[in-house]
Amino acid sequence: MAGAAGGSMLLAGCSGDGGGGDGGSTDDTAGDGSADTTTGGGEPVVDSFVEPITVNPTNYQYNHLNLTTPFSHAMQSDQLQRYFIDSEEFESYAVSVEEFGEGSAVLKVRDGLTWHNGDPGDPVDADDLYTKLVTDDIVSDSLSTLWTDIERTGDRSVELTLDGNVNRDLFRDALNYYWLETPYRMYRDYVERWEDASSEDTLASLREELRNDAFEEPKGNGPFQFEEVTANRLRMSKYEHHPDADNINWEYWDLERVSTNTSSVLLGMEVDGIRNYTAPESVRNDRPDALQVAFLPAQWGHSLPFNMDDPDFGNIRVRQAIAEFIDREACATNYGTFAAPVEAPSGLVGNIDGQNEPTDRWTNKVSDEMAQQLHRYRDPERGRRLLREEGYTKEDGQWLRPDGSRLSMPIKVPAGYTDWHPVYQTIVSNLKEEGIQSRMVTIEATAYWSNHYLAGNFQAASTGWTLQRTSPYYVFDMYYNIDASFMNFEPSTLEVPPVGEPDGELQSVDVESLMSDLLVSSGEENTDLTDQLAWITNQSIPMLPIQEINDQVWFTTDDWNVPAPDDPRYQSKWPLWWFPRNGNLTAKTA
Repeated sequence: MAGAAGGSMLLAGCSGDGGGGDGGSTDDTAGDGSADTTTGGGEPVVDSFVEPITVNPTNYQYNHLNLTTPFSHAMQSDQLQRYFIDSEEFESYAVSVEEFGEGSAVLKVRDGLTWHNGDPGDPVDADDLYTKLVTDDIVSDSLSTLWTDIERTGDRSVELTLDGNVNRDLFRDALNYYWLETPYRMYRDYVERWEDASSEDTLASLREELRNDAFEEPKGNGPFQFEEVTANRLRMSKYEHHPDADNINWEYWDLERVSTNTSSVLLGMEVDGIRNYTAPESVRNDRPDALQVAFLPAQWGHSLPFNMDDPDFGNIRVRQAIAEFIDREACATNYGTFAAPVEAPSGLVGNIDGQNEPTDRWTNKVSDEMAQQLHRYRDPERGRRLLREEGYTKEDGQWLRPDGSRLSMPIKVPAGYTDWHPVYQTIVSNLKEEGIQSRMVTIEATAYWSNHYLAGNFQAASTGWTLQRTSPYYVFDMYYNIDASFMNFEPSTLEVPPVGEPDGELQSVDVESLMSDLLVSSGEENTDLTDQLAWITNQSIPMLPIQEINDQVWFTTDDWNVPAPDDPRYQSKWPLWWFPRNGNLTAKTA
C-alpha cells in the first residue's frame, strides 16, 4: 500500500485470484458493459475517500526526487498522459504532444492547469514543464535519454531536440507514468545550475544534492490539494480550480495510517480503495459483497538484483549458477494465481495474458532465432558445474567459496510488501536446498529503498524488473542506466559469452552504443539490436527477472459508485487515480 511516490521503486503490490461474484459492483444500466456512476441529485453520503498508508505521514517531505519519505500523491499532481494497456493507445492529459518529427517534439501544458499556491494558484506554464524535463535529466531518468536540447517556445510549450529520429510510439511510451509535479519557483536553483553545468562531475554533484534535498512546502496541481497532516492522517481537500473538479462530488481525500496487515484492513472495510494489493485467496473468496476487486496487466514482475561489487555475485558465472538453481515456476505458483514465470530471463515483457495464463508474447520483440537462443536457466547441474569452474567446492552438501568459507546469499526485502515475500521465500528455499546459505531479511520499506537498495547496500535484493513500459528499450534502460548505480554496476565493462554460446569465452560488449542505436532504429535494424541487448541481458543478468504478474485494484461499493470489474476502463494505470478525474468514481447520494 502506498500513499507517497518513490521514484522507479514504487512498484509495490501485485495481483491474485479474482474470487467469485461481482463484489457489489454498480449495475450495467447502459447494457454495454459500463457501469452507471451517476450521482443523482442528492447530497453525497460521505465527504472523504480513505486510502491506506502504513507510515507516520508527519515524516513526509515534499521533494519527490528525494526518495527518502517523499510525498507526491497522484491525486495532488497530474500525469502527463494516460496509457490504455489493452489497446496500446495514448491519451494526452497534463501535457500534449503538439508537434513531432524532423528530430524534434513540441510539448504543451494543458490549458487551465494551476498550482495549489492560491485561489486559484499560478498557471502551470512552460517554465514548469521545462523544469520537469530538466530535473528528469539531472537524476538520469529514462525520458532524458531521448533528447539532447530543450527550449521554451511559448507560454505553455517547450521544444525538445531529439537524439535522432526517435520512433513516435517509443517517445509516447516514455511519457507514461510521469507526473507534472515540478513548479519552477521551487526547483529554479537546480534548473539554473543545470544550465550552467559544464562537466559530468558537476552534474553528478547536482544530482546528489537534488536527491538529498527535502522540501517543507507541499506542491501540486491536481484535483486534490494538501490540507493538513497528523501522525495518523494526511488530508487533501478538493481543488475547485482543477479542470476536472466538476467530476468529483466529495470534499476530501484522506491518507489514513492503518495496520500493515492489509488483508485485515480490507476485510474490515477500513478504507475505500487500494491502488494495488495482492490478497490471499481467502480474502478474495470471503470478502464482503461491497468489497470489489478488478484486475489489469502489471507490465512488470519481481526480480532478484545482484550487487555487482560483491566478490561472489559480481562474477557473471556465479550469477548464472544462482539463476539455474532458482525455480521460477515455483516462485510464480507460490505467489498466486496472478503470476507466470519468466520463460527466458532477458527483460522482455509479455509472459502472462489477461486470463493469467503463460504467454509467449515476449517473443514478438525479438527474432524467431533469438527467441530460441535465449537461455532458459532451468539446469541446476549446469549451475553446479559453473560454480566448480570458478573454484567453489561442495562438501557435506554445502557450497564453499574458494577460500573455504560458506557461500551465502541473504536477500533483502521490504517488510511491508507482504505479497512479495512468498517469491523470495521460495528463492531462499531453493538456495538452501542446493547448499547455499540464504535467508530473507525484511526491512521497513522507507529504510529499505533509501538505505539499502538505492544505496547499493545488499548482496541480493528485491525490486520490480521493468518500469511498467513494454518497449524493450526502457527495460534495458532500467538495467543499464537507471538502476545501474544501485547495483554497483558498470555496464561499460560488461563481458558476456558470444550469441548462442552460453558457455563460450566472455567478450566485451558496447551496451551504450547499442542502446543509442536502438533508440532511433526501426524495422529489421530494431529487431537485430533488440536481439543483441536481449542476449546480453539474458547472459549478464544484473537482476534476474523471476515472474510477471497481473495487478489487483480494490474499491468498496457501499458508499461509492464504481465501474464493474470487467469494465475496460480498468485497463489503464491506475483506476484509483483516473476514475475520480473522469467521473467514474463518485460518492453515492442520499
